[in-house]
Amino acid sequence: MKKTAKTIFDLRYDRLISDLVEIRHNKGFTQRSFAAETGYSTCFIGRTETKERRLDIIETIDYMRHLGVCDTEIVNKIAELVNTPPCSGMKTRRKRENG
Repeated sequence: MKKTAKTIFDLRYDRLISDLVEIRHNKGFTQRSFAAETGYSTCFIGRTETKERRLDIIETIDYMRHLGVCDTEIVNKIAELVNTPPCSGMKTRRKRENG
């Protein structure tokens, strides 16, 4: 059975998080000010943006709403991700051959 990479390493997830960071910056929020505005901890935001923590779909929607993204844009973003083929950003290691 083929093993799949964790979604946190998928390039689609990387693009989503990059977009969320860009939106946050464009809205003039620092991680700290966004945390204060939303009630999220700065640790939650930092770990999310550095991809140490993965957002589930409900958290993603809530996060986008806190950033002021309208529901139509949220649905469009999710549809864009769904319609993009999976692609892993993980580099695979080659097995060393004995010899």
